[in-house]
Amino acid sequence: MFFLSAALCAALPALSRPAVLDVPASNVLAAVRAQYAAVSNVTCTVRREAAEAAKGSLDTMVRVAWARGDRMNVQMLKPVERRIVIDGVTVQIKAASESAPAIYQVTNQTPTQFANLRSVPGSPEEMLAPFDGMAAADRPAPSPLARTVAFSTEEPGGKTVVAAAVSFDDLGRVARIDFFPDGPSDADHPRSSTLFKAPLEALPGVWLFRRTETESSVGGHILRLVSRFDKFEVNGNLPPSLFDPKAFF
Repeated sequence: MFFLSAALCAALPALSRPAVLDVPASNVLAAVRAQYAAVSNVTCTVRREAAEAAKGSLDTMVRVAWARGDRMNVQMLKPVERRIVIDGVTVQIKAASESAPAIYQVTNQTPTQFANLRSVPGSPEEMLAPFDGMAAADRPAPSPLARTVAFSTEEPGGKTVVAAAVSFDDLGRVARIDFFPDGPSDADHPRSSTLFKAPLEALPGVWLFRRTETESSVGGHILRLVSRFDKFEVNGNLPPSLFDPKAFF
């Protein structure tokens, strides 16, 4: 979302390198999360365009308000109108055509849903969540990137499966994530790759992204997904009613 200024006065000492470039590989995920700890809330719009050669394309558009404490308000505008309000206790979902919302407990969410709920919109946090608890090791970074860390697990029988390789640029920003669901150790042949583009500095040292591009091989077809984030506001004065289901349903 917003950019860190690199300008320095000649009389001042040089800034140190971002921590994520120098900490041990096992601490990289924590270092990435530390970059976003100062973000308490975000509002933005998100547009996703998915295209598969064999099946055409799908375009979705949502407005998002996110706040720590498991709170979120999502207004889907297309392809169907739907509202999701999460108040920290319940998840309530209602389509425009429905008379009442479906209600779920936050504590009953899946790991994927928790990752979405607890990750700063426009950041790479959600995509990194599955790598918690995995072994991490450095591998050569492709030019011009500054660092690449591979995350892996060990299957029964001792086979090491590389789940992903995360690469950073020289400002410590996540630049790409390559996924290896079948476990090859060859970083040149990922099953899926996501590029993080158009960074913005939301707060000093807090980088968010206005565009991500993912290309995946699924069932013999290539699926392309582009996500565009716009109209960011960070750490604004969001009214409590924004996360109160009674205000919407």
